[in-house]
Amino acid sequence: MSRIREQGTGKLVPLEGLRGIAAVIVMLGHMVRGLVPPAPGNLDSLKNVHDWMLNGGAAVSVFFVLSGFILSLPFAKDRSLLRVGTALLKRWPRLAALTTIACLFSWGLIELSHGAYHQAAAVTGNEWMGNHFNAPLHGHDISWLSALRDGLYRVYLFGDVKFDSPLWTMRIELFGSFAIFLAAPVLFGLKSWMLRLTAIAVAVALAGTTFPFTYFSDFLAGTLLAMLFAEGKLPAISNGLAAGMGLAGVYLFCFSAAEERAIYAPLKAVAAGELAHFAWAASAALIIIVLLGNAAMRGFFSKSWAAWLGLISFPIYLLHVPIMLSAGALSINGMADSLGVTGAVLAASCITIALTLAFALPLAWFDKAWTRILSRVTGWLTKRRLTPAGGGNKTADQLR
Repeated sequence: MSRIREQGTGKLVPLEGLRGIAAVIVMLGHMVRGLVPPAPGNLDSLKNVHDWMLNGGAAVSVFFVLSGFILSLPFAKDRSLLRVGTALLKRWPRLAALTTIACLFSWGLIELSHGAYHQAAAVTGNEWMGNHFNAPLHGHDISWLSALRDGLYRVYLFGDVKFDSPLWTMRIELFGSFAIFLAAPVLFGLKSWMLRLTAIAVAVALAGTTFPFTYFSDFLAGTLLAMLFAEGKLPAISNGLAAGMGLAGVYLFCFSAAEERAIYAPLKAVAAGELAHFAWAASAALIIIVLLGNAAMRGFFSKSWAAWLGLISFPIYLLHVPIMLSAGALSINGMADSLGVTGAVLAASCITIALTLAFALPLAWFDKAWTRILSRVTGWLTKRRLTPAGGGNKTADQLR
């Protein structure tokens, strides 16, 4: 297991790369949906790509399955109440620091751009942009204090996302994490795989298919993979089998409840509505098994590009929509006359990507520093609790 971890961080680099790719898919999907004019035109090919591959819902399931995997692994060796308590205490400040920065960042861009997305939506005819990416601001208090409240606690308690629409996932991420911190020690503690699978099946059935509870199954899928990985039960996968599993994963990733293509008819017969995300969770599981079980894929996804992409994945997810609705919108407004709508949209897309990457890196470094601080604080508390006076035992808390 340690051979595919990044030295000095304890992170599984192939999975970091997958997380980064999922974040990029969300960003590109939002760009096509929010910038491209809805009428037929020169950008129709982008819409076709969006329908096939830029499936934001599937990418979100990838995030949740990965969270279930990564957050469960520490409980393979340590299932103490102290670890559970430390993980629970650490999770909200770990997430809230970045979501608060993102909401304040979005508020600042709203003030600077003076609602430029309204004019850009009129140029492109894109109602999704005009609706502030399904987070309309009309009637809301648009102030730094409101942004602070949203990022700090309202997005987690009430699902408020008026400043940054992708944050709708954060309430699910927080409470899904809490559920895993309680469930993973129990599942790892069970020695019978029959009991483990029965417990997971019962939990999935109890969660049901109602939003947002149905997403708990994604976290449990990650926990199941973590148990297989930690106990050395994930199989070694040949290149041919990896190719087949990878294609199956892509097939499931591209599926959606509204999919009408004949190739998805077999799946549509058994999955519809909220059930679509079960197909996405299966897609994420297949891809994770390939990344960890196939030597060629594991090697490719263990390179520095994957580590860097994983590092900035969360900042990319948090920042791209505010940048698109400000700098991207201003670009469309300023270039539509000279470049035409198509040229302005393409320019706005390039500017959005460049600025998102530029701002993502410092936020990623802040995230690393903040995580280290939290680890030191919780490690200090743990040390005081477990180490006798004069003792030298060390504790490690690598939960992300």
